[in-house]
Amino acid sequence: MFKLKKVVKARKRIAVLTNLLFKLFQISLRYKENRKEYGIEIFEYFYLPWRTDKDFNDAYDQIKTFTLNPKSRLFTIYEMSKKYLKNDSVFLEVGSWKGGVCGLVSLTNENKNIEIFASDSFEGVKKASVDDTFFKNGEYDDATKLDIDQINKFSPHKIKIVEGTFPESFKNELINSISVAHIDVDTYISAKESFEYISERLISGGVVILDDYGGWFTDGVTKFGNELKENKNYFVIPNHLGQLIIFKI
Repeated sequence: MFKLKKVVKARKRIAVLTNLLFKLFQISLRYKENRKEYGIEIFEYFYLPWRTDKDFNDAYDQIKTFTLNPKSRLFTIYEMSKKYLKNDSVFLEVGSWKGGVCGLVSLTNENKNIEIFASDSFEGVKKASVDDTFFKNGEYDDATKLDIDQINKFSPHKIKIVEGTFPESFKNELINSISVAHIDVDTYISAKESFEYISERLISGGVVILDDYGGWFTDGVTKFGNELKENKNYFVIPNHLGQLIIFKI
């Protein structure tokens, strides 16, 4: 089973399969990808703990229609919040869409004394620039505050909704002591400005989860994430599930 020749042969077969899958993916979207650092990878490590974690799955079943994030990325947020979201601190999400992530954090940190802020323009993607190949502004505009109001009906914590373009929308919000934040904004400028605002209010040892790092259509976010990897004030880890995990040193 563990003979090297078999492993090498299996890897060659997987490489052929992933190349074919990526070509089919491009054909289905009518887009040809020329960037060499993009493709599909089937990893050889198959531990998927989100399949069997009962607390996570119980919460996921309640919020799954309020988020576009896959279970793998939601599980990262779940684990990070369970460990790093402190009592008497703040969880802030920028780019909340319908609020599923905020609901997940609330449900799985029920016994903590925390404030939860959901920030969204409810007008779709904002601040697209030359650093973003695909977004033009306005994508994902199908969420409203009423969606998050639905989550507040079963959420243990009252999720405070702040409508508008971040961080300008928070000019009247006096928040500090952020211990965990989730940035899900899709564009370079939004990601950069969101992180700059949050990092000033992030406690030592706090964590920021930057969503869409490495995403095919979110190259602006990836660009900003790669810049963060060079910042010695933070410990930055790509998990290659579509997230960059950033710890404040």
